[in-house]
Amino acid sequence: MKNIKLIFVFSMFSALNTFAQNVNKSDSLVSDEIDLQEVVVSEKLIKREADKFIVDAIRLRKGKTDLLDLLSNVPGILVTDNDIRIPGRDGVRVMFNGRMKTIPEGELINILKSHRASNVAKIEVITSPGAKYDAGSDFGIINIITERGADYIGGEVGDDVTYADKWSNAARMNLNYQRKRVTASLNASWNYGSVAYTESNVKYFTDMTRKSHTDMGWRNNNYNISGSLDFMIDSLSTVGIEAYYIDTYRNYPSTTFENTYDMAGGMTEESRSPSLELRDGRNMNLNFYIDRNWSSTNRISFIMDLFKFDNDRDYSFNSYYYENSVQTDSVDYLRNQVGAHLKGLSFALDYSTLLPWNIKLYAGIKTSLTETRNSSLYDYSTLPVQNDDFTYSEDIYAGYLSLNKSLGHFDMVLGGRYELTHTKSENGNGTLATDNYGRLFPTVNVMYRSGNGSTFGVSVFSGIRRPGIQVVNPFTAYLSANSTAQGNPTIKPNYWYGVRLSNNIVLCSGLELGLELRAAKEFDCIGQVTQMNAADGSSNTQWQNAYDKEGCGVDLSLYFTKLSWLRAYIFGELFYCKTTADSRYSLSNEHILKAFAMGDFRFIFDRRRNLTGYVTATYSGKDKNVVQTIDSRFSMSCGIAYSCLKGRLNMKLGVSNLFAGNVKGVSISNNGMSMHFNNDYSPLSVTLGFSYSFGKEIRSKRKTYSNSDIKSRF
Repeated sequence: MKNIKLIFVFSMFSALNTFAQNVNKSDSLVSDEIDLQEVVVSEKLIKREADKFIVDAIRLRKGKTDLLDLLSNVPGILVTDNDIRIPGRDGVRVMFNGRMKTIPEGELINILKSHRASNVAKIEVITSPGAKYDAGSDFGIINIITERGADYIGGEVGDDVTYADKWSNAARMNLNYQRKRVTASLNASWNYGSVAYTESNVKYFTDMTRKSHTDMGWRNNNYNISGSLDFMIDSLSTVGIEAYYIDTYRNYPSTTFENTYDMAGGMTEESRSPSLELRDGRNMNLNFYIDRNWSSTNRISFIMDLFKFDNDRDYSFNSYYYENSVQTDSVDYLRNQVGAHLKGLSFALDYSTLLPWNIKLYAGIKTSLTETRNSSLYDYSTLPVQNDDFTYSEDIYAGYLSLNKSLGHFDMVLGGRYELTHTKSENGNGTLATDNYGRLFPTVNVMYRSGNGSTFGVSVFSGIRRPGIQVVNPFTAYLSANSTAQGNPTIKPNYWYGVRLSNNIVLCSGLELGLELRAAKEFDCIGQVTQMNAADGSSNTQWQNAYDKEGCGVDLSLYFTKLSWLRAYIFGELFYCKTTADSRYSLSNEHILKAFAMGDFRFIFDRRRNLTGYVTATYSGKDKNVVQTIDSRFSMSCGIAYSCLKGRLNMKLGVSNLFAGNVKGVSISNNGMSMHFNNDYSPLSVTLGFSYSFGKEIRSKRKTYSNSDIKSRF
C-alpha cells in the first residue's frame, strides 16, 4: 500500500512538472477568462467586507461534481472526508440564499454532497458572525447563493464510488423547475457501504495494566430527500416552503481483545468481547418562510421550522474470559436498547431598514423550543444496570439589534444580542435539575479598506457553548465490562469572549497576505473526565465542566494566483493555550503551543480550465489540556477533475488520507493513573465520481399586439 501511495504522488507531480514547463511565459499573469456558456467572466475572485468575504463560485465550479466538492476549492474552507471547517473557528453553520438550515451536525457532509454545484453563483464565508446570528459557539457561516436566470427545467445526476479498505457508494439526483414566479427543486441522495477502523488503548492503574484492541466496521445505508417551492409575490417579495427527510441506518460490528497484566508484567486475565451496535435515525424538518420588501432598503422576513429528530440504538456484547488460552466459565453479557427523540419549533422575525446618515439597521427576535425524550431498556445483563428514562427541555428566547455604517474607507458594525435560556431535566423519579440563565453578547466589527484592495479590521466577540443532549444524558453506557461512560444532567454552559485583529494585504497582482491576531478566554469548558478505580480495574468517563481556558494566537495565510496554471492557498496557525482544571481527576494546569498548517494547490492544465488537479496537505500539532493530550497528525489528499460537453459532464478521481497518522495521545485520570490511546480512523481512500447536468430553457410563445410599434416608440 505504501508503494501505491508513492507511485500516485510521483505521477501527479510528474504531470504537474511537465505541464508547467510547457506553459507559455506570456501567460504568467492571472487570466480571469473562462468558458462558461460562451460568457467571459473577468471579475475578482474574492471580495472582502467587514465580517465576511464573498467568493465568485462561477469561476470555481467547473469540474465539481457536488456542492461539497465545490466548497473544498474555496480558499479559507477546509474539507476532509468527514468534516468541513473554517480554520480558526470552532464550527460551521450553513445557509442557502441567506436562510439558515437546521441540519444535524453528523449529517452535514451528506447533505452538502446531495446538492449540485453547477447552479451556485456566490459563496459568502462569514468569519465574524454578528448579533444577528446565534451566540452559540465561535462558528463561521457558509452562505450558498444560487443563480436565478431564465425559465428552466432540468436537473443533475451524480455518483461517487469510494474504496477505503471497504467499498462505499454515494448516488444523488437533483431536479429543478423555474417558470415565471415559481421556482421548485428536489434533491435526493443514497449512501451505502462499509468503513473499517481500529482502536487501541492501554490503561495504567496503580497495580495493574489493561491493554485492549478493537476492530470496528461501519456499514451504512442512508438516504435523504429534500424539496423546496418558492413563489414570487412580486419583484421584491417571496414566500416559500422547504422540507427534508433523512434516514440513517448504521451497523457497527466490532470485536475487542483485552489483556490484564500485574506489576511484574505477567498476564492475569485475557478476554474477547464481540459486540454489535445498530443505529436507526430519522430526521425531519419543515421550513416556511416569507420575505417582504417595501423597497430596496426596507425588508422584513419571517422563518419558521418544525423539526423532529429520532435516534434509536440497540447495543449488545458478550465478554469471554480465558486462562492460558483456555476459555473459563465466566462470561459477561449485555443487551441495551436506547432511544433519543427530539422535537422542536423555532421561528425568527428579522427587520432591516435604512436610517438617516445611511446607517443600516438590523433588528429581530428568535425563539427555539425543544424537548428530548430518552429511554434505556436492558433485555438482559450480568452487569449492574437499571432501566431508565430521561427528558430534557431547552427553550431559548433571543433578540438582537445591529447598526452598519460605511464611512469613506471604513465599514463598521456595532451590535448586541441577548439570549435567555430555560432548561429542565427530569426522569421517572422527578426533576433532576432546572436552570435559567441569560446574558448580553456584544459584537463590534470595524474594517478599513485601502485603495489597492488591502483591508485592516478589528472584531470584539463573545458567545456561549450549551451542552448537547449526549452531554447531559445521565444514562450509563457500557463500552466493555470494565469501561463505562455517562453524561451529566447538572452540567453548566460555558461562556467565552475574545478579540481579533485582522488584515489582508495585497502585496502585488495575484499575491495576497492575510494575518489575524486573536485572544480569547473561556470559563467552565465542557470536557470528558475519566475516573479510574484501582481496586477492580474499572474506569468511568463523564462529561464535566472540566477546566477554564485562555490563549492567544496568530493566523497567517497566503493566496497566490499570479500564474495562469496555479492557484495556491497556504494557511498556518500558532496558538498558545493555558488550561486550569476545575476537576480533581486531572492535572491542575497545563500549557501548550498548538500549531496547524494547510497547503492547498490547484492546478489548471488547459486554457478553458476543463482539466484541473489538486494537492492538499494538513498538519495538526500536539494538543494538550488538563484532561488529555493528543499527538500531532499529518494527512494529504490529491486528485484530478475533468469537465466536458460544455460543462454538463464532470468527472473526478481523488485520493484521501495519504500518509495520514493515527489519533494518538493520553487521557489523564486520578491518582496518577492514565489511559493511552492509538486509533486509526483515517484509512487510505480512493474516490471516482461523476455528475451530469440535463435540461433546457422554457421558452414562452411570443405574443404580438396591434399597438406594438406605438408602444416601443413611446
